[in-house]
Amino acid sequence: MIPTQERLVQLARLAGLDLFSERFGSPQTAAPDAAALASLVGERLDQIAQGLIEEATASDDVIDAASAQAYLDDRLRILGDLFTAEQSAAIRAEFQTATEGW
Repeated sequence: MIPTQERLVQLARLAGLDLFSERFGSPQTAAPDAAALASLVGERLDQIAQGLIEEATASDDVIDAASAQAYLDDRLRILGDLFTAEQSAAIRAEFQTATEGW
């Protein structure tokens, strides 16, 4: 598993580094509690989903809807415990809608 700080850096990039840093400090040293992190993710859920869609679009390994789904599965496996189950489901739904025609 990727260390927590590295996953927080990835989440900060997806959610917006300025906002993350304003609330929690540098993602390299931040230690946000689960409720505060869930609140940030909830506020930025659309941006996080869009960032994951953009990452998939840029990936050479993503060539169709199935590989896009595999990409998302991997990203959620890595970042998943930073999201509530409802947030993960919302990200999946937005991602699937955006990539179903690939």
